[in-house]
Amino acid sequence: MTCVRFFNRRGVLLALLALPLLAPVAPALAGEIDEPELLIDNMWVRAVPPVSSTTAGYFTVTNTSDETVTLLGFSTDIAGAGELHTMAAQEDGTRRMQRLRNVPIPAGETVEFAPGGHHLMLFRLVRPLEEGEQVELCLEFDATAPYCLPFEVRR
Repeated sequence: MTCVRFFNRRGVLLALLALPLLAPVAPALAGEIDEPELLIDNMWVRAVPPVSSTTAGYFTVTNTSDETVTLLGFSTDIAGAGELHTMAAQEDGTRRMQRLRNVPIPAGETVEFAPGGHHLMLFRLVRPLEEGEQVELCLEFDATAPYCLPFEVRR
């Protein structure tokens, strides 16, 4: 009988000691944390001549949640570096590429990454990209796990 009581006390003690470790996981297990749902489509990367070491990526993202989600950046194995960019109007009427720290995607809205506007810049391509192939880019947001998606290489 003493042995059973000791085991039960030790089991309770271990459970109490583990409780703080499980606390951050508990809401997720209970279904209380909802990641915002993002709909991403029309993903493509511009095909460039083999001598070019940079290209751009485009897509459309729709935030179906009730809160703003922010695109922080992206990663890929096909380039040595990547940045978020936009084309900004200059005082002289020309447009110039400008780096962005992040891009907010407001709740219930769609943001387009397209030629002449927001886009992904891929620097130091590791190899020439073939028109028609698929390359993976992982879009990194503040409120979700990364979205790793196939982008088609197009002209």
